[in-house]
Amino acid sequence: MNDKITSLTKLNGKIYRSTQCYIDKRLEKFKLSTGIYPYLLILNETEGISQNEISRELSVDKAMSARTIKKLIELGYIEKRENKEDIRAYRLFLTDKGREVIPEIIKVIHSWIAILVEGCSEEEMEIGIEFLDKVLLNARKHKEKCKERIDGI
Repeated sequence: MNDKITSLTKLNGKIYRSTQCYIDKRLEKFKLSTGIYPYLLILNETEGISQNEISRELSVDKAMSARTIKKLIELGYIEKRENKEDIRAYRLFLTDKGREVIPEIIKVIHSWIAILVEGCSEEEMEIGIEFLDKVLLNARKHKEKCKERIDGI
C-alpha cells in the first residue's frame, strides 16, 4: 500500500480537527460546538424523540447525551416533556430559540463544506464520497465484530 493510503487515518483526523476548529469558532456566539449542535439538527428532523434515540442516532453513550441535553436545556435550545406512553422517559423538543439557531448552524456547515471542496470537480467529489462510504462501511462492520467479541465474553 502506498503512503497516502496508509495515512488515511491521519488525514481523517486532521480534517476532523480542522472541522472542529472552524465550526466551534463560528458557533461560539451561540455557546454551541461540534459536540453539541448535532443534537439540535436531529431534533429539527425528528422532534419528540427520546434521549436514548438521539444517543443511538449519534453513536454516543447515554451519559454523553445526558450531559449534552442538560446543557442544551440550560441554554434554552431544547425542552423535555413527559412521555405519556412511558413515564420513565422524556420526549425532547426544540424551543423557539432552538428553531431560530438551526439556519445559522446550517449556514456554518455549508460554508465549511464549500471551503473543503474548493477546487474539486464534481467527479472528484463523487469518487471521494464513494470511497469514504466504503471506508465507513468497513469500519462499521469491524465495530460490530468487536462488539460481538466483547458481548460473547
